[in-house]
Amino acid sequence: MFAERVKSSFATNEPIYTEEIIGLFPDYSRPQIFRFIKEAEEKKEIVNFAKGIYYIPRKTFIGLSTITADTVIARRYLKWNDEVFGIYGGLKLQNMFSVTTQVPNIYEIVSNNESAKRREVKMDGRTFILRKSRFEINKDNANAYMIMELFNDLNGEKIDGFAKKRLIDFMRERGVTKEQLMDVAMKFPAKALKNLMGSNILNEVA
Repeated sequence: MFAERVKSSFATNEPIYTEEIIGLFPDYSRPQIFRFIKEAEEKKEIVNFAKGIYYIPRKTFIGLSTITADTVIARRYLKWNDEVFGIYGGLKLQNMFSVTTQVPNIYEIVSNNESAKRREVKMDGRTFILRKSRFEINKDNANAYMIMELFNDLNGEKIDGFAKKRLIDFMRERGVTKEQLMDVAMKFPAKALKNLMGSNILNEVA
């Protein structure tokens, strides 16, 4: 009964948080639910990835499948199904647009689901920096937010032609308009708008 209900609600290799499992069994006490979890672990129906985080494994020819810390963090702080609630920031974001060639070991994430101004989370040998979003991120404004986050991180640096092309291509592919950018820019520090205007990319989009 326990495994079937969990499997009907979550896909294999999808991070599942303890509170989500508890929410599936409103008629049972927490101690009883934790007994269910322990029994399911013993039967290898679910796997404990980290404290409070589980997943339904897939059987492979080399054993049970595994998940990564990146998957867990993305599920919690970036997006799930069609819902978007976070973006990458810092060096990870700059690398995505070729503003820097430096590949970060630590990923920075800006998310609605983080309440602290800045917090470090360590998981499975990885370190992530989490930051509270300035305002609600959703699927309609996430791309514009990402661009303004990038310009807010710049400290006098000029983006080169290649990075500028990457930005313009991204905006065109994702349908980011000048109006959307300006609306989001008003909610960022003044330097973000100054850097945006100095890049001249607004002349390249509708």
